[in-house]
Amino acid sequence: MYPRHNDYEIVDRIKEGDEEAFDLLAGQYERFIKKKIHKFNLAYEKEDLVQEGLILLHKSALIFDESRGKTFTRFFEMNLERLFISRIKTLKRRSETGRVYEKDIASFNHRVRESSVYYPLYLEEVREVLSPLEFVVYHRCEMRCEDHASIASSQGCDTKSVYNALHRAKAKIRAYFGD
Repeated sequence: MYPRHNDYEIVDRIKEGDEEAFDLLAGQYERFIKKKIHKFNLAYEKEDLVQEGLILLHKSALIFDESRGKTFTRFFEMNLERLFISRIKTLKRRSETGRVYEKDIASFNHRVRESSVYYPLYLEEVREVLSPLEFVVYHRCEMRCEDHASIASSQGCDTKSVYNALHRAKAKIRAYFGD
């Protein structure tokens, strides 16, 4: 149907509503989208971004104007890069927001868990299963959401010991409760 696969002809067909033309254009540009995902180090979101890129490809084809003096490839590349830059900025904002409110989130989680009627019973049952260090580490890390470094400094051990104690505690608790 499209012997030479000229982008301008394909874009015109897409504007007319030809779905086969979009499938052809998507086949041509899917590798390009994946290359841009790799360039922006967003491979962990590859599947979602490929889909968003294809949606953007369709939108770009519908609004492309030849009279602006740009090729379709360059026009789409600009739009795709803006999409990825926007995604990166959003991820940065979310991680900064998480760091700013980390203590509030931890204290909120702490209150929710300790407000349970069964919390003291659970602690007593867990205390019988774990060694004293494992209990302190588990309680402070999992129940109070404290960081490993502060637990290590208060217990007079290194951070690796805290990680190991927490791992052992979780394994013992899983085994005890039959999970």
